[in-house]
Amino acid sequence: MPVIRISKSDLEKLVGKELSNDEIMDILPRIKCEIEVIEDDTIEYETTHDRPDLYSVEGVARAVRSYLEGVIPRYNYVDEGYKAYNKGVPKRPFIAFAIVKDLVLDEEAVRQMMQLQEKLAITYGRRRRKASIGVYDLDKIKMPVYYELVDPDETRLVPLEGEEELSLREILSKTDKGQEYGHLIASWERYPIIRDSTGKILSLPPIINGEDTKVTVKTKNILIDSTGTDLDTVVNMVTIMATSLAERSSSKTIVYVKTFMDGNRIVVAPRDHGPEIIVDLARVEDVLGVKLSRETCVEQLLKAGIDARIEPNGRLRVLVPPYRIDLRTEIDVVEEIGIMYGLDLIGRESFEIPPSRGPGRIHPLEFISRKVRLITASYGFIEVTNYMMSNYYLQSKVFGTEKPIIKVLNPKMEKYTGLRRWLTPGLVSIVKDNQEREPVIKIFEVGDVVLPDPESPTGARIERRLGILISHDKATLTDGLAYVHAILDRLGINHKFEKGYVEGLLRQRTAFILHGNKQIGFVGEVHPGALRELGIEKPVVVAEIYLNDLLDILEK
Repeated sequence: MPVIRISKSDLEKLVGKELSNDEIMDILPRIKCEIEVIEDDTIEYETTHDRPDLYSVEGVARAVRSYLEGVIPRYNYVDEGYKAYNKGVPKRPFIAFAIVKDLVLDEEAVRQMMQLQEKLAITYGRRRRKASIGVYDLDKIKMPVYYELVDPDETRLVPLEGEEELSLREILSKTDKGQEYGHLIASWERYPIIRDSTGKILSLPPIINGEDTKVTVKTKNILIDSTGTDLDTVVNMVTIMATSLAERSSSKTIVYVKTFMDGNRIVVAPRDHGPEIIVDLARVEDVLGVKLSRETCVEQLLKAGIDARIEPNGRLRVLVPPYRIDLRTEIDVVEEIGIMYGLDLIGRESFEIPPSRGPGRIHPLEFISRKVRLITASYGFIEVTNYMMSNYYLQSKVFGTEKPIIKVLNPKMEKYTGLRRWLTPGLVSIVKDNQEREPVIKIFEVGDVVLPDPESPTGARIERRLGILISHDKATLTDGLAYVHAILDRLGINHKFEKGYVEGLLRQRTAFILHGNKQIGFVGEVHPGALRELGIEKPVVVAEIYLNDLLDILEK
């Protein structure tokens, strides 16, 4: 989760009252800010990836004010006829703009603006690959502005915090941001720019802004842009930035900008409202386990800065603020009600736990999992735990296979876009991170994998597996066979090995583990190509044993 640093005095100024450390420790976790440090005038906290509106003090102050006063933040949205033109950037086709006026800035406000800009680009913008964001002093720009491609050698710009005018190509090699993000456009024949109607270049997106239009403490009116590969993301970016900056506007004025694209398409930003979500009171009761009146639900949503109205049929019509991109479904709203009401209170007030219908006992699968852990650890293996979430690159592509994984519809991170289908990739990744520290690595994991299954009602099947890994200079298939034999022998499982093939492992150095004619696992040497892809130098032997199948065998 991103770590955000804010000033306590700045927070108090925006909230409109002094806050004790105890109040901060109580309120911030309720708005999904996990406090790391409160020291002198500094507050450091982590917040979740789905709350980019909290990536600066302005969003936190807005949420704290709503929690304390039960007020809905309001902004003055106006249309002053501002226009922009997207002339066509095929590899990064979308751009959106917004304007905020009547700002009152100081050094801390500028720092927070830069922090919000950077955190948005790194997290929500996927390190600028999906979207990036820029801010400019509007009074130094003549509207309309244009987004277009230009010759990178003939076009020149003084980059932010620079003194020398450089060609766009030089910016990629001679500036810190160019070296960090230049790979995003370095292969393009022509580079993207944003310029005003006089020809002044505002920025080289998604790399760096120009020095001539930078924001300072004297800036009163700001132009915001976001460019990227996804339209919703770029509009969300400028919306979050605009509504955050408007917290420092004396008039709370946010101005729409219409961006004209080819094909008579017009993008109007920022958003001035989010979706409307209908919530059934029975759903709230079912999920939270407590009876809350409609009025209480409305009151809790007001504490979250969310407007809600009671419909004639008794349901709630929830009006989501434009910057709350985390609220999409009924269950999201129910969660918000629970958080604002107090999860500690819900724990005490929830319905009585149903009486037990029989004596409690450990689930058989957990029993065999524990037993397998003890046996494997007794042979000198160290237990590790990896996330069940992974990605297609690590699960399949690295190992030279095209086997599908169960994908997540709306992943928050490129590292976690789906569910793992086997344990081996996670174990091998640990070798990558530790090979320079340990000459011999022996690790194991007991965990679940998810396999596509057309015959299942859900389209997927969950399996519990034991995965083991051995890596040292002379590791071979024989090592894996010996340990697998020892583990299964201790469990009393009759077994044999038969030559087999698993994609990602060496064809001549892989064996299936069989009980009778049923395969209950595999063992083999990881293919050198996969090891090279991950930067692993020593041989690696892996095995996976299917614990669900072992349980069936033992129960017979």
